[in-house]
Amino acid sequence: MRLHYRDFLNCIDYPYEWEEWQIRFAEKKLDLINRPIDQREALDMRTRGGSKTLDMMIFNIYLAYVGFNGVWFSAGQDQLEQPKKYLEDIIGDSFLSKILRHQMTRFIAFEGGGTLWLKNLTPKKARSARGDYVTYDEEAQAEEAAYNAGKGILSASDLAIKNHISTPVKGSIFEKNYDRLKLKEIITGEQFIFKRQWQEIEFLAKNREFYEEEKKTLPGWFYRQEYECSFELPLGAVFQNVQYGAYPDWLLQKISDQPLLSGLDWNPVAGHMLVSIKWTKDLTNAVVMDEINLGQGYAVQMTNQQWDTIKRKASHGNHLNYECSGINEEYVRWVQKKKSETMFNYPDQNWHSEEWDSAGVNKLKIATFIIQNGVCIYVDKIRFPEVAKQIEDCQWDPESPTPKLKKDAASSPHYLDAFLHAASEENRRETRFTFGEWK
Repeated sequence: MRLHYRDFLNCIDYPYEWEEWQIRFAEKKLDLINRPIDQREALDMRTRGGSKTLDMMIFNIYLAYVGFNGVWFSAGQDQLEQPKKYLEDIIGDSFLSKILRHQMTRFIAFEGGGTLWLKNLTPKKARSARGDYVTYDEEAQAEEAAYNAGKGILSASDLAIKNHISTPVKGSIFEKNYDRLKLKEIITGEQFIFKRQWQEIEFLAKNREFYEEEKKTLPGWFYRQEYECSFELPLGAVFQNVQYGAYPDWLLQKISDQPLLSGLDWNPVAGHMLVSIKWTKDLTNAVVMDEINLGQGYAVQMTNQQWDTIKRKASHGNHLNYECSGINEEYVRWVQKKKSETMFNYPDQNWHSEEWDSAGVNKLKIATFIIQNGVCIYVDKIRFPEVAKQIEDCQWDPESPTPKLKKDAASSPHYLDAFLHAASEENRRETRFTFGEWK
């Protein structure tokens, strides 16, 4: 005999105090089993920090426990880390561990036959997956092609439950599903959308001062998107938490022993721009330390002087991140050649590269990390006037239906791109930064 959901929560003994609405939401989703198969779908749109990933992981484990086979998709590889941790913690030493047939970091199988896979959402993995239920985590960040590739996942199932969870982003596949399910609610009178703002969640509402401060410091549209479950079109300046004066002594002391992280934006005409930054250990402050125009030149014209400057930024424990896609491939080959010639001249080298996609997704990801985590950018206008100007002038594209950094076709902000390369996940991950912690 299988436990009902409320009893299941009590028996796993997870160290968390459930609010009534969380249990009610889950039970309402389970009731969808009694609806026609084309109506067994739910969308969770919650404030940032509203426990949507934890709640849905427990919901997924419950469905596996009662004997169904499921797939959990995360929009990006790095977004699998928290679900993996929840999976391990929830199973823990509870009664579930006694009825497992198999367990890995991304997979569990119960003796009763139920399973759950955790996967990164890619077209290949979406096409190959099959199950009785599927969950799309952080769906607003998912690529539509990958999402569409998985439409056949539930085709052979008699259960066929689909779950969408995310904070809202305008123009995303998540918004499309929201609009579709909102219409279905009107037609059927059933609930398919489960929405919760921060003030409706007791464990968040008790920190009202935090949200009041966030409302003062974040762009209005971003605050409404992240905390009030609203699909918003970005407007105004991208970076609003910026200090443009000389750096205070306390800040210099905090970054004195941190590695230098540099970004390199290739441009043979305007010049190859290199920007270096340092982070404080808690990742709440990003401090510009250098701006350099390396000069012009195609790959075959690059000089030893330019190379000497570049390699110093990637040695002695420092890190350099540069573009590697499209027209930049010739520069990538030049870097590889020069590295092989001089690899023993400079110790402890750290080179990284990333694609700067034409849709601006990677740029948006870095900018969002800075905004979302309340990062304060320090850039001395006197010492680094070009970086300061381009950070100050960075705007959201008002013509784009989705959040996108505006790009001036006549004068591309190469120093800004170099800054974003320096602040990117490639540099942060390789130097083992984690938000709020220094490992």
